[in-house]
Amino acid sequence: MKDMTRPKIRVLVADLHQVVRNGICREVARYDDMIIVGDTADGYEALELARQLQPDVVVLDVKLAGLDGVEVTRCLQEITWQSPQGVTRSPAVLIFSAYNDKQYIWSLLAVGARGYLLKSDPPEHLINGIRRVAARQTILSQSVQTGMIELIPRLNQALSDSETKVLQLLARGLSNREIAQELNITEGTVKVHLNNTYRKIPWIRTRAEAIAWAWINRIAPD
Repeated sequence: MKDMTRPKIRVLVADLHQVVRNGICREVARYDDMIIVGDTADGYEALELARQLQPDVVVLDVKLAGLDGVEVTRCLQEITWQSPQGVTRSPAVLIFSAYNDKQYIWSLLAVGARGYLLKSDPPEHLINGIRRVAARQTILSQSVQTGMIELIPRLNQALSDSETKVLQLLARGLSNREIAQELNITEGTVKVHLNNTYRKIPWIRTRAEAIAWAWINRIAPD
């Protein structure tokens, strides 16, 4: 039985090629739990549409007119609005690309993309990806994940149980205050655990990079 009370996942598509955008729109239209609210080939227009249309998910190619996928992803993290329940929301970014370049993928994950799928993946992977990132989960193509595991640095030292719990909650999208409430600790303690985590993981300097590392190394919860 369908859940008629659950709102549809609002999807914005940004891809340089009209034929790809049309294909994504047709595929999404086959499912009752999601709806296309707009599409564009231009990175700047994608940001403007995101502000106007408040999509739950932006399906984004890395190559766009005007502004590339990395910068669009970075800027989308700064677009927020209040849900009817009073929760601050921002679009979840699902990269949908033909490129399987490790460094480029890391750059996108590090600035906030929640998923990276290849255009060679089966269509149902895209639909599953939209659902997962809308739920603030992550998804990576299998070949992407395999390649990234080879690239991403390992730990200098093992994370403590507390540091691991903080990293898992961080990967779920919680703020420092929310993590503190969840674990019944102070925000200052959360910051200490995060600083220790940054020290133990080579090359990790920001929250987004820590989240990407957690996803790739399967520390983040599904």
